[in-house]
Amino acid sequence: MTEVKTDYGDLEKQRKAWERLENNLKKVINLPWEKFGNIDGAKIPQSLDLVHILHRDIYEYPYLSVKSTGENKRIKRPSLHLNNGQNTVSIFYGGVNKKAEKTDDGEDKEVVTLKSSKSIPRFVNVILDYLFGKLALHHGYLYDISTSQFKRLSEMDIAHEYKLGKRSDFTASEVVEIISFIDEQIKLKPLKEIKASIIACHDFQMDLHQKKILKDCSIKDNECYFKVFDCQLSDVIEMSILNANYLGMVIDDVDSLHNAQLQPIYQMLVACREITKTRFFVSKSGTRTGKGLRHKVISSIFDTKHVNLDELSNKATAAMAWAGFDGGEMLLVTESGEIGKSLERYLKILATESTYRGRGIGQNYADINLTGVLSIDSNEKVLFSSEMNSRAVNIAFKNRPKGETDSERESIFAPYWEAFTEQRVSETSREATALAGVAALYSSFVYWRQNKFKFNFKQVEMDNFSSDHFDFDDVQIYIIEEHIKGNKTIIKTDEVQKLLKETYYGAGSPKRRKEALDIIGYFETTRKLPTFEGERRTFRVIAIGNPRRASKAVAAFLESMYEPP
Repeated sequence: MTEVKTDYGDLEKQRKAWERLENNLKKVINLPWEKFGNIDGAKIPQSLDLVHILHRDIYEYPYLSVKSTGENKRIKRPSLHLNNGQNTVSIFYGGVNKKAEKTDDGEDKEVVTLKSSKSIPRFVNVILDYLFGKLALHHGYLYDISTSQFKRLSEMDIAHEYKLGKRSDFTASEVVEIISFIDEQIKLKPLKEIKASIIACHDFQMDLHQKKILKDCSIKDNECYFKVFDCQLSDVIEMSILNANYLGMVIDDVDSLHNAQLQPIYQMLVACREITKTRFFVSKSGTRTGKGLRHKVISSIFDTKHVNLDELSNKATAAMAWAGFDGGEMLLVTESGEIGKSLERYLKILATESTYRGRGIGQNYADINLTGVLSIDSNEKVLFSSEMNSRAVNIAFKNRPKGETDSERESIFAPYWEAFTEQRVSETSREATALAGVAALYSSFVYWRQNKFKFNFKQVEMDNFSSDHFDFDDVQIYIIEEHIKGNKTIIKTDEVQKLLKETYYGAGSPKRRKEALDIIGYFETTRKLPTFEGERRTFRVIAIGNPRRASKAVAAFLESMYEPP
């Protein structure tokens, strides 16, 4: 038996840790499991009876203390190791058998033999992690508190981390019920205090619940936080100035800038469950205008899931694609094509639902957390239904000047790329630093405070006409020309009816006609208008439904008229 160099203070900490675990385990085994209300509830104490906590001393291998004989059985290969971030402990899982044997003197002697079980039921691992302090129950959810930044575990997380498959004794949802039942009975106090709404850095914190920035405070060992970042307040303030300059350079108008400044803090409040999501964000412009860099910066401080809409529309991949969004705090859609009403079904779920059914590879269907905020980055047309429009927060970016060369554009953006991003060995492209992300959040918090902690998002009408793929059709040109003349309510005369039929024909023509009018801010309706005889008659007309969009269409049309061929 080999004696090892040992820190006796560490041994004392371990002794207290395994004593705490042993006491908690005894309490759980003796709970009234008949009241649990699950047909397999009896398996829980039966399985826990086979758990034996190993002790440590100055020697290399931990030992199992057999109290009936006073014997210490050394275990070279424990069945399981537990780690709560502060202490570790090893487990022997199996039977401890005793039998009487004759000694050389002919006396009876009780001998202990160990029989290790080949596998440990996965739910036992979860219970032990909870009893040892790695996991904590908080407001009905399981949290991993083993590090300074806690992690809220969804059903998908539990199934993945503890390998709960289709053949497991209990589903992830049932495992949470088991822990909840235990917690109700023994009221286990977590090893760390869960600071559910605090963003912690080296020398300052953002308390999103109290709506305060706390200065000169450090990360504590007995606390865990929603987010932890490796940065100093002085560096964050300096970077936030550069971030403000960048937004001023790339954002198109004051209302879009207002919306952009509120986006990071809104997303963070939703992520830490301080508010529920009711909005989603749409950033739009032509290509290479700085949207991508801004999204890199914001997404660096969130668990960001990239959304592929094609996978969601494919029945073969949809279930696993939905599962991939579980727990995401920012759901980022980067689409090069048009985002219209055909894709709205999926975007609506992402933007408004908090849960959805999904399935990981080899796992059961489970509720996935869709609590992340949807953020769309598009270069093409973005048109939603009125319901989705009421939830959309639009951010318009400036299109780059016509004739600008790649080298000219790169020289303008280079200082920001250098400041906001870094090259990592594991990535093929530069990724945003946490400092840049925290600076964007800090600026957003300050701006939110200036707005009296309200999210008074502004209405922004997107430019859907600057794409290289967009051309006005004959009906749109006719309506815009009438608009320029001052005629903003167009009666559907025989001439207009003929033009409509010639432009939109074949299957789906009513839908295409409606969409074409909607793009320029018009719609078909019935109006009472005065006639030359002084009477008022009812006419079918094409009228303005969205004045801002109509103005954008007119401006884009006039600009196209003066462009060189």
